[in-house]
Amino acid sequence: MKKAMLSILVFLLVMGLYAQDVAEEELRSVDREIVFINYEGPYDRIDTADEIKGLGWYLASVIGQNKERASFLFKYSVIRAIDPAEQGKFDADIFSIDRDAKVDHIDNVRRILAGYLEGVFDYSAEDARTLARFATIYNAVYRAQLEYLSDKYKSLVLSYLNRQNAGLSTKYFEWPGATRMLIPLTTGAGKGVLGSLSTTELTEEKVIEEMRQQEDMGLEDRKDMVELKEREVEEKMDQLGEQKAEVEKAEEELTESREQLEEARTQTERERLEAEVAEREGEVREREAAVAETEAAIEAKEGEIAEEREQIIADERAQDRRPQRPGTFVFSDQLYYLKVRPRATDGSVTGTLHILDPVASDVQISSPVSHIRGRTFYFFKSSILVVGHESSAASPARLMLLEPLTLKETTRSWEEIYPESYVLLQASSIYAVFQSGGEYRLGRFDEALQLISQSEEVVDRDSAFFLFGDKIYINSGTRDILVLNREDLKRQGLIR
Repeated sequence: MKKAMLSILVFLLVMGLYAQDVAEEELRSVDREIVFINYEGPYDRIDTADEIKGLGWYLASVIGQNKERASFLFKYSVIRAIDPAEQGKFDADIFSIDRDAKVDHIDNVRRILAGYLEGVFDYSAEDARTLARFATIYNAVYRAQLEYLSDKYKSLVLSYLNRQNAGLSTKYFEWPGATRMLIPLTTGAGKGVLGSLSTTELTEEKVIEEMRQQEDMGLEDRKDMVELKEREVEEKMDQLGEQKAEVEKAEEELTESREQLEEARTQTERERLEAEVAEREGEVREREAAVAETEAAIEAKEGEIAEEREQIIADERAQDRRPQRPGTFVFSDQLYYLKVRPRATDGSVTGTLHILDPVASDVQISSPVSHIRGRTFYFFKSSILVVGHESSAASPARLMLLEPLTLKETTRSWEEIYPESYVLLQASSIYAVFQSGGEYRLGRFDEALQLISQSEEVVDRDSAFFLFGDKIYINSGTRDILVLNREDLKRQGLIR
C-alpha cells in the first residue's frame, strides 16, 4: 500500500477543529528529550552505506545458522534471547555496541541495525530502515528503564541487561561497551515473516510522543510504520484463512471418526475410536482457539492503525497551522537562479547557483560550488541537491547538498557521479548513475548521500530512468530496457 493511498485514507477521517487544538496543546505540553549527539569533525576514512550495513548482514548470517550469539571482533554483537517456557512477555534480539566499536553517528547505528533486520528476517530495505529508526528512538526513550523493561520482556532477556547498558544513550561517546538495544520479537518471528518484530511495542505511546517533537513531527516515518502495520494485517488475514481451513479439515475428520464410532462392532474398536474422537475434538478446539487469537490480533492491530491515522491527520493539520519561527526557511521565499557559462569545448554545461533580489535586481548570494553540472538543481528535503564538480569542470562530479540560505555545500557523495546523469528523486531516495571501476551503474542514495544499493549490471550512462510500482526501468549497457527492483536494484527482467 503506497503512501498516496495512506494519505487518501487518512484524510477521509473526519477531524474537527477541536482535535487540531488538542494536538497542538499536546505538542506544547511534552518536553523533547531525545536529541542524538553525533561526532562532528574530520574522518580518516569514510565507509559506504553498504559497507556499514554489511556489519549487520554478517551478524544476521551467523544468527541465521541457529546460533544464539554472533559477534564482529569486539565491536558489534547480537544475543538471541528466546525462552519458550515463559509466556506473556517478549523475547528479544539484543544488539550490542561493544567496547572497540567506532560508530559515532546515529545514522550508522541505524544502517547496521537495518542490515541485520534485512538479513535475519528478510525485511525489505525500506521496512528495515523504518524499523531501525523506531528501534533507536524506542531504546533511547527506555534507556536504563529496567522497571518498564521487566514488565515487557522475559527473564532471560533481562538477565543480559543492567542500568548501565540497557537501551541506547543519546551521546555517541557513551555507546561503546554500554549499549544493549532491545529488538522485541513476536512469537511467530522468523525468516520472511513481516510481523517478526512487535511494531506495537516499537510505537509505544512515549515513542510516538518523542517523534512528534521533531521538526517534521516524524510524519513520514510514522506513515511508513502505519503502512507496514497494514501489511501485517494482510499477512494475518492470510494466516486466518489458512487456520479456518484447518478448522474445517479437523471438523471433517472429527465427523468421520464419530461416524466410524457409531458403526464399531467390537469393544476394542469402540475404545480406539472413542480415544480418536476425543483427540480430534481437542484438535478442533485448539484450532478454533488459534482462529480466535488471530481474529483478536487483527482487531487490535486495526484499532491501533485507526488511532494512529487519526493522530497523523491531527498532526498534519496542526503542523499546517503552526506559525513559522523567526528565521525559518521557506523555498518559496527565495528566487534561485542557475547562471550557466558558455558551453565548453567538450560540449558540457556548468553554472553557478545564485539567490537573486527581484526588487533590487541584485545577486544576494552566490554558491561557492561554482561548477554545477547541466541546467538543473533540485529541492530535496530541506536542502538543494545538485550534481557539482569539486573544483573545476574537469574535476570529478559528486552529488552535493547545499544549505538553502548560504548555498554552501553541506554533504557530498563518496561516489563519483556521471556528470550528465539523469537524477530521479523519490521520497527519501535519490537515483543517479555513478562510475564504478571504469563502468557505469545505477545507484540509490539516501538523504545523507550514502550509497545504499547499486545495480549489479552495467547501465547506459545517458539513459533516463523511470519508476513504476516497485520497479525502475533504465537502459542496459547494450541499450535494452533493464527492469530493476526499486530498492536493491537487482535485475527483475529485460525488455528487448
